[in-house]
Amino acid sequence: MPGADPITTVIGPLSTSIEGIKIFMKVILDSKPWILEPALIPLPWNSSLHISPEKPLRIGVLWHDNVVMPHPPITRALQSVVSRLKTIPNVSTVDWNPYLHDEAWAIISSLYYPDAGDEDAAIMAESGEPWRPLTKWIIKENPCVRRLNMKEFYYWQEEREAYRKEYARVWNDTATSRNPETDELEGMVDVILCPAGPGVAPAHNTAKYWAYTSQWNLLDYPALVFPVDKVDVGLDKMAKGYEPMSGIDDDHWRLYDVERFAGLPISLQLVGRRFEDEKVVAIFEYLKKQIGLPFADFP
Repeated sequence: MPGADPITTVIGPLSTSIEGIKIFMKVILDSKPWILEPALIPLPWNSSLHISPEKPLRIGVLWHDNVVMPHPPITRALQSVVSRLKTIPNVSTVDWNPYLHDEAWAIISSLYYPDAGDEDAAIMAESGEPWRPLTKWIIKENPCVRRLNMKEFYYWQEEREAYRKEYARVWNDTATSRNPETDELEGMVDVILCPAGPGVAPAHNTAKYWAYTSQWNLLDYPALVFPVDKVDVGLDKMAKGYEPMSGIDDDHWRLYDVERFAGLPISLQLVGRRFEDEKVVAIFEYLKKQIGLPFADFP
């Protein structure tokens, strides 16, 4: 709705290479879209940002979000990347503790459709096409989706801003020191390495856990998804005796079938702070070269 932007919509470019992502971002921002769209912040793309071997990098590693444990291929990919990161002299890793990621989903799913999905439903009605299962799930079956009055809308906006401030504090608390001259925080985590989803490409109509990406949508943080490896039947079997962390986790693990997913790409993502898109890209380029990503051949 015009003027109501609880969750900012952005263009998410897809490319078979990091060079394609950089070209896309540069071309779009070089056109100065903020001249036509006043709501946009005038930030040109900085192509000069590069990471040198002399620059210390701290990578926060989010193994899971305390709600849904990723399937074995995702965890194996994280372990493989982290083990290689530890061989790079200027890189250090630290575990990232998820901060109330379940609450983040409650906030963002309440703000996706403040009109209860009426606008989307009207467009689909005009098309004459039936509702697809996942569209029906997120709009009609999502208990957080309802028509918000002004007071409720303001409430969830305030919750969003409060959560963003709290997460910024969590990130700031990763600092290792303060500069005695400027009092600026130093040694903070530069980017977060985490799953791009709870599993590899899901079967049709089963992708009902979005929180590994919606988390960063809520915070308005840039994220770069990249391929790491492929599912291996011999390495990615489900461990016996796993106790789900939640009912959602239990539902998610029932979807896992290593034979069905064999050979599918495994992806992870790097996440940065707001407006640090170029930094995320530069760090990925550096790490990709240092550890030889991806670890499997992709067409």
